[in-house]
Amino acid sequence: MKKLIITALVASCAVFAQAQETAATAPAQAPAVECEGEECEEESLFEFGFDASVYTAYVWRNQVYNDRPVAQPCVWADFIGIDPFYFGFYIWQNYDLTNRRREEMRGEWNETDYNIHLGATLWSDEEETMALTVEVGHEWFVNNVKSEYSKGYASTCEIYVKAEFENPFVTPYGTISHAYRYIDYTHYELGLKRDFVLLEEMSVGESLTLGLDWNVNFGNGKALDSVYGVGRGYYEDDEGEGDFFRGNKDGIGGTTIKATLTWQISECFSIGGVIAYTSLLNESIRENYRDSGWYGNYKDDFVWGGFQANLSF
Repeated sequence: MKKLIITALVASCAVFAQAQETAATAPAQAPAVECEGEECEEESLFEFGFDASVYTAYVWRNQVYNDRPVAQPCVWADFIGIDPFYFGFYIWQNYDLTNRRREEMRGEWNETDYNIHLGATLWSDEEETMALTVEVGHEWFVNNVKSEYSKGYASTCEIYVKAEFENPFVTPYGTISHAYRYIDYTHYELGLKRDFVLLEEMSVGESLTLGLDWNVNFGNGKALDSVYGVGRGYYEDDEGEGDFFRGNKDGIGGTTIKATLTWQISECFSIGGVIAYTSLLNESIRENYRDSGWYGNYKDDFVWGGFQANLSF
């Protein structure tokens, strides 16, 4: 019996030693990788795209700069490889499709805006249904009007800070901008927005979304003079009659309510339609518009819209 036990122990030790030798000489196996599909897809570090938009008017900061059709394309790119930061730029242009403003404004890209920005997600919940994002940036607004004196003139340079708190209910956002070249003012904008997914997994396309947006802008009299183009000065009407009137009052400027219907045809391509209403809320600006006859094409209350197409990668 004792010999049988000793023989069993020797045999067990031999098997264990052989297993250890085999494990030591066996090639290392690659760690398991979890994939949701048949193949694993690496996340891209870059996002870039092209937006092509045609609107019935040129509206910026709740001001109707041109009440006739314009084309406004934009090319953009973002580097998103350093979480939670992103860095990017865009180039935006305006093209008047009529000579409503001035004859030389038609037939050329009369405005080019250059933007460079850095942003970060400061906070988000575990389910990623809520997030606080802040972005700082710089913009150059270049006037390209056909003129010996004005072509290539950087009419405005601005630095800005903007923030938004994304959540499942209503997303508030705000922007503070400071112009520092040729003109000097600080401008404020606040707004609310919400997207509603109307249809998903459509027979043609991926989704249909309704986006609602409301915003209002503020500033002192100097800022509103610059944004809205009318202020303290002497203006003459078509008959040569003129008057010297006050500048704009500090406070609110205007507001815009906008609805956008977006059809996401594929992961990288979408088209949509826009309908919006813009109104001046500052009574002194309304009075100055009425007093300055040569600003007759600018509107106090205005309905406008357009078409958008987006290609992104």
